[in-house]
Amino acid sequence: LPTLNELYRPFVVFPITTQANAALKPEKLKGVEGGIDLTPAPGVQLSATLFYNRLDDAIANVTIATNTRQRQNVNAIVAKGVELTASAQLPANFSLLASYAYSHSKVDAPGMAFDGFAPAQVPRHSASATLAWAPKAGPELSATLRYTAKQYEDDLQSDVLPDALTLDAIARLPIGHGISLVARGENLFDEDVVTRNAGGSIDLGTPRTLWIGVTVRG
Repeated sequence: LPTLNELYRPFVVFPITTQANAALKPEKLKGVEGGIDLTPAPGVQLSATLFYNRLDDAIANVTIATNTRQRQNVNAIVAKGVELTASAQLPANFSLLASYAYSHSKVDAPGMAFDGFAPAQVPRHSASATLAWAPKAGPELSATLRYTAKQYEDDLQSDVLPDALTLDAIARLPIGHGISLVARGENLFDEDVVTRNAGGSIDLGTPRTLWIGVTVRG
């Protein structure tokens, strides 16, 4: 069902005004997916999932004038793709976890300017990989690399959200009696991650951020 915000609450995020629409119809989803899990070797797990979804009467923010959008039902959004994951226990107390998702999504809106375009804020590729070192006793270390492909802010694909590669890391050092020092870093490359782009007015995600703290376990 449309949310109360979509039906009745307009909002402004400079310079774009997005209008509500009390005449919105409910969305209807039809889809199918299938997957397989494999264990080709001890400590190694692989999985794959294929999916196909069709969202009829999809609610989208549709450009109706310069700097003005309105929530409207479009004919459909069709999404198909694959999700892959792999994990492995490696020698010397290392482990690896990786994932990849490919989504070929497009808007089915005959006669509209955005017919055949990708839905707003939907990347085609995304991936992550985590390498961890965790002996039975002692310090623990892990690092996670994440990638998100280019996507678009708007229905007309005029404002680009560039692809981004970020690195996070965490270290935990036990110091006794259930107490550990924890250091954590986010976006260690200090990548400029554009989360909103409206005609050059942009928002950025979290810059390089470092934390240090103490955890206590009973």
